[in-house]
Amino acid sequence: MSKNLVSFLIAVVFLTGCQGNVKSTEKGQPIQDVEVKKALPAKASVNQSVDIEKPATKASQPKVIKAPTAFERLTQRLIEQGEMALSEERFLTPVDDNANLYFQAALGRDPGNFRATQGITAIVDVYTQWAWQAARNGDYKKAAKYLDSARSVNPEDPAIIEMTSRVSDLKAKRQQAAKVSKTKPEPKVLKEGQFLLPETLFSLSEEEIIAKIQPIIDEVAKADRPVAIYWPNDKQARLIYQIINSRVPEFRVRAMTYHRADYMVELQQD
Repeated sequence: MSKNLVSFLIAVVFLTGCQGNVKSTEKGQPIQDVEVKKALPAKASVNQSVDIEKPATKASQPKVIKAPTAFERLTQRLIEQGEMALSEERFLTPVDDNANLYFQAALGRDPGNFRATQGITAIVDVYTQWAWQAARNGDYKKAAKYLDSARSVNPEDPAIIEMTSRVSDLKAKRQQAAKVSKTKPEPKVLKEGQFLLPETLFSLSEEEIIAKIQPIIDEVAKADRPVAIYWPNDKQARLIYQIINSRVPEFRVRAMTYHRADYMVELQQD
């Protein structure tokens, strides 16, 4: 064989081997994918065939009711006795059977117990209201007694401090009013020919001043009698005279002024 022929045969063999390798790769790849897909089951079949048992929730579990202990039963019994005594107004008496006694005993066993605390507050409220009613009736001793009873139940209750202040204020105002009424002079009994004028006469309008003095003017004009003017301010006393005299044109009015706080004009006898 010639050298060229040998080379040609080698090239043909080489090309044939390469083509065989390419074809086997293309055919083998799809077969591998199919086998893998068959090995894996579908998601839908997994969800349908597998039944996963869910754990029971708390809501579905039955509640376990804990029975009260002997200690709790006794505390509850004390509160019920206290509420019964409260409804029957046995607040502090009898000594061995009253609302305060039962509620305080319950709080000693269970500090901060809501019902017992409410019971104590209710007792204090009753006594403070009784104290206010007694004070309004003027019986301050009884009011003080009720407030002392409230303090024996709960001295730290702010309602007691508030009511004590209200009673004290009411008492002080009434005492002050009584002093004013005692110091205020009783209305003067007027004799014939005497005329009282208001202390605030010259704070009124001119028309109002004339209206207040007009009855005096009328009497002076009828009787022609001299007048006495009792007034603490001399200037104002002379002004009163001028008003009277200017409105009696028939004659000149005779008058005397006296520096006295009687606020009065008196017709004198000749």
